[in-house]
Amino acid sequence: MAQMCEFIKEDGEQCGAYAVANSNYCVSHDPTMREVKLDAVKKGGSSENYRKLDLELSPLTIKNSSDVVTATVQTINELRAGTLPPKIANTIGYLLGIALKAFEQSDLTNKLEVIERVILERSTK
Repeated sequence: MAQMCEFIKEDGEQCGAYAVANSNYCVSHDPTMREVKLDAVKKGGSSENYRKLDLELSPLTIKNSSDVVTATVQTINELRAGTLPPKIANTIGYLLGIALKAFEQSDLTNKLEVIERVILERSTK
């Protein structure tokens, strides 16, 4: 069974990471691994690790929940056809879910405003 890092955090809790081989500490807390950790942090944040995919994706216009449904179907079809990588499709699906929730919230807010206006008009008569 792998050994847990022995480092104790400021809040008194033990670090939850696994210790590296031949050490009692994880990469983040092992003093002998400081340079390795700094190199990993620098490499992870460098722009050369990110690349733009050469995908021919048409822009999506999303103005209402029907457009979200259309975009979802389009994403599913592109994924099934093999023209859209699964990770990209997953990200698009996640963002479409956020957009749908925003439209639903906006619709509810508009309906609530109408109801409040009607109630106010009836109470002033």
